Amino acid sequence: MTITLGELAGLINAELINGNIEQPIHGVATLESAQPGDTSFLTNFKHLPSARQSKASAIIIGRTITDLEIPQLVSNNPYLSWAKTVALFQSDRSSHLPPTIHPSASIDPSCQIADNTHIGANVVIGANTTVGSDCKIHSGVIIEENCQLGNNVEMHPNVVIHFGSQIGHRCTIWSNAVIGSYGFGNAKDGARFVRIHQLGNAILEDDVDIGSGATVDRGAVDNTVIKRGAKIDNLVMIAHNVIIGEDTAIAAQTGISGSTKIGNQVLIAGQVGFVGHIEIGDQSFVGAQAGVSKSFPPGSKITGYPARNLMDVRRSDTAITHLPELIKKVKLLEQELNKLTHKT
Repeated sequence: MTITLGELAGLINAELINGNIEQPIHGVATLESAQPGDTSFLTNFKHLPSARQSKASAIIIGRTITDLEIPQLVSNNPYLSWAKTVALFQSDRSSHLPPTIHPSASIDPSCQIADNTHIGANVVIGANTTVGSDCKIHSGVIIEENCQLGNNVEMHPNVVIHFGSQIGHRCTIWSNAVIGSYGFGNAKDGARFVRIHQLGNAILEDDVDIGSGATVDRGAVDNTVIKRGAKIDNLVMIAHNVIIGEDTAIAAQTGISGSTKIGNQVLIAGQVGFVGHIEIGDQSFVGAQAGVSKSFPPGSKITGYPARNLMDVRRSDTAITHLPELIKKVKLLEQELNKLTHKT
């Protein structure tokens, strides 16, 4: 695809500075690898020296740099403008994903498959499952019985959707993710464990993304619910009866124990651990590797182990860095005190 720089500015809601509106743009690249015809991206101004040396035909940026010779696409939301630009140049896979069913797919006769859906090689779809229109079900996907898929769903190779799960419109699930497996529930009978069967389902509302290797357990009695627009990174574990709020983003290797409720528009960094039966309020932030052992109200900013107020953790960390110097001072004071004591 090739568009002009002027057209690109209009499409991404950016102001073109120092550029030729007729300049052809045919791709995106990093500042270091860009060539003429590419658009690049700058938000962290410590990389400004790279921008000055870049061969890009334009740079998406948050504010005008007057002495930067490269044309600038100045945006109030440069990251969003970059996302829109990248989308223009994504690979066209339509020829590899025709709206057909591969002959090796095993589909129960009771299934309902809507129009214009691609079903790849060795896909298995169980009884009474419905698949919406314009879906892309890649090779090796297994969808068990009584599942519901909305329109424009994409499932990448080897995804497993267990029985009764519900997937909303425009969801994307990446390879080896598992939706609707049993939650971790067991009762003790003496020294032995007895499994507690999980009777709820797993529900993904519209526009949810699930990363590779992530797992979403079905509910024990009520449902596990990932609400509209939530974005789940690779290798995230979501236990039974967890509720994830709208437009919440969870980074890789986070684990959320059962019956925890995460609010709307919460940002959770990588490797965070949550105990069960707690609640994190809307628009909160949880820092990387935090151990969250209690509930927090809306708007909280927390980190650390155990998790507590972000600024308190930073002050504590700063104080810890001064401990070696403080210990030396204390030892010197002890020596002086001993001298004074002996004199008396």
